[in-house]
Amino acid sequence: MHGLVYIAFGLLTGAFFASQGPINGRLAAHLGGPAAAAFMSFSVGWAGLFLFNLTARTPLPSGTAVGAAPWWAWLGGLLGAVAVPLAALSVPKIGVAPWVAAVIAGQLITALVLDQVGAFGGAVREISMGRIAGALCLCAGVWLIRKY
Repeated sequence: MHGLVYIAFGLLTGAFFASQGPINGRLAAHLGGPAAAAFMSFSVGWAGLFLFNLTARTPLPSGTAVGAAPWWAWLGGLLGAVAVPLAALSVPKIGVAPWVAAVIAGQLITALVLDQVGAFGGAVREISMGRIAGALCLCAGVWLIRKY
């Protein structure tokens, strides 16, 4: 696939993430809190993935493949399980734009560190002054979006 397709996928994912906060915030208000909203959100997501895998006829992974995965490879779902209630709690208090700006800043800062150390088997990509400047600009953007 062409690189622009992946950029489009990133934009679409960003739109999904931005929409997730207010959706889960509203769900939390109806269900009595962020933990209940996260549980329901993941239940609906699980059902969707189950149906997708049934229709795509994706074979189940072998026990060998499951056992060969490093322990930290299983943390993605846990991180999401923490992120969803945090979004449901935060977005109604500060709004979508400041929350998304903070999420993106947190993602970028973490990404710079993960790249620097080649975390989780990734290639090492050193932190440059340009990357630091970009992260600082993004942090300034979070402050501006929240303040004004």
